[in-house]
Amino acid sequence: MLVRTVLTLFLACTIAACVSITISPPPLGTKKPVLAPKGYERLFSPAEHAFRYSRPGEPTRRGQVSERFELRDKDCGGSDCEGLRNRTEIRQVSGERAARVNKGIWYGWSFYNDQIASYTKEDSLKTVFGQWKLNGDTPPVFRIVQIGVAEGNWENCLTTICVRSEDKTADVVVQLEDMRRAKNWGENENFGNICKLFSMEQNRGKWVDLVVNTNFSTKPDGYLRVWVNGVLRCSYVGQLVATSPNAARTPTNRRGIFISSTQRWRKQHPDTPKPTMVAYFDEFLVGNSREKVDTMLRESIGSRPKD
Repeated sequence: MLVRTVLTLFLACTIAACVSITISPPPLGTKKPVLAPKGYERLFSPAEHAFRYSRPGEPTRRGQVSERFELRDKDCGGSDCEGLRNRTEIRQVSGERAARVNKGIWYGWSFYNDQIASYTKEDSLKTVFGQWKLNGDTPPVFRIVQIGVAEGNWENCLTTICVRSEDKTADVVVQLEDMRRAKNWGENENFGNICKLFSMEQNRGKWVDLVVNTNFSTKPDGYLRVWVNGVLRCSYVGQLVATSPNAARTPTNRRGIFISSTQRWRKQHPDTPKPTMVAYFDEFLVGNSREKVDTMLRESIGSRPKD
């Protein structure tokens, strides 16, 4: 007899404390799509394999369960199919501590590359692994995106916007997409790509711990800082939000795997299906301090895992 274990997931950190939510993991071989965590919804992809929780033997950063995302060739739903995009994402709709424009907030999570390769600038899929938006109709304030290896103007970009780098391997970067579109940022601004974080290929089969501290500012005194495995890799100072003031004032998170552009791939590989991508996310937390969200720090002081 299969005994199902009830798992308690800490899916949010408020300013005061984490909120615990109890869910039951789906039975093995289930035919129904797994529901997203409380406060989130699945976005577009109807595929059964798109999202589920990890099973015994699969990667977890801490505790017993993580979020598993799988994206296969031609997986799409809604407007993505018309736009030749592919996606498996979950989208925040309520529940977690709400971010506010012009107010500081911290995010922390762990990312595991199960089988995602690096690409050249000729066939990059511009795959997004996390984005923060004001609402569905506006560009992301910022996003974690994989560009082509050695792609971009990293050696000569404006230092007021981007961190110059001679690293030819790191292809996972931070992009200020809202500012890029609103300000028409081009090569001098490195098309909004402000910091290199890590190499997807070099971290295959490894957990990467990420921490973000930002204030989604509409003013020049805004900031965005990103730590990778405890090392500060991004420290931007300046405006982040350029969207109309009529937009929602509560930025929300989306995470998963989102192929935002297939044009380069189709040109270079017209008869080749896009590769299957699998990634895991764990310990996604939101709070008012680094101590509440940093996976490595929480682990070092003996804080309980999310589950």
